Amino acid sequence: MKKTLIAMAICAAFVAIPASAAPYIGAGLGSARTDANHTGSKIFAGYQSTENFGVQVAYNDFGSYRGATATAWSAAVVGTMPIDPNWDVSAKLGATENRTTLAGSGRHSDILWGLGAGYNFNKNVALRFEYEDFGKLPADIAGNRWKATNWGLNVKYSF
Repeated sequence: MKKTLIAMAICAAFVAIPASAAPYIGAGLGSARTDANHTGSKIFAGYQSTENFGVQVAYNDFGSYRGATATAWSAAVVGTMPIDPNWDVSAKLGATENRTTLAGSGRHSDILWGLGAGYNFNKNVALRFEYEDFGKLPADIAGNRWKATNWGLNVKYSF
């Protein structure tokens, strides 16, 4: 199912390519929650194929996790609904591969979902506040699976 979601997102990006279509990049900082609250970071890139639809890939670092690190690679379909020329709300759904560097741990694939709100300073620069749920991290040596979430403030640049 996860491979199907990724394939659908990639194919859908090429279905409609209007004049307003734009690739974008961005980065952000936030409060990541795994076994405790940590400072998280994110880099992302995407393609906004219409005013309301796009696809995005991202790398998240959740900070320290039980003395090790936790990260995620993700791909998602992003729906955006403009409220006025400057404000919009968004939702995303996709797949994520969560990784840890704990001994006896590795990778775990899960569903990614998120909600956000954004302010567009102009057609190129936007500020986004969003919540993302990455599902569970890989099990540690004791079999515990912590959930990974992130509240983030992101800067997005559209070309």
